[in-house]
Amino acid sequence: MLKLKINNSLDVARWQKLKCSCNMEIEVECYPFVKCEHCRCKECWDSVPQEDFQVIDTDKDNKKTTRTVSEITLIRGHDLQDVIGWQWQ
Repeated sequence: MLKLKINNSLDVARWQKLKCSCNMEIEVECYPFVKCEHCRCKECWDSVPQEDFQVIDTDKDNKKTTRTVSEITLIRGHDLQDVIGWQWQ
């Protein structure tokens, strides 16, 4: 697999500068049991693919073709610059 090109990526997003508020020694004091913006944003970032992937397209005649996606664009939140979605062409 090849490394995916990720548009709208940042070296350091604002959420990465937030301190984690989880108590790692007690499970119920960690995200998602407690509100931790750092961990919530990291979970979103971890959902972004890092390598090329394949999708199946269906045309109007119901014919299916497989293609490789090698470039995506991130959709980011305004305040924390967290990933709220991603798309490809």
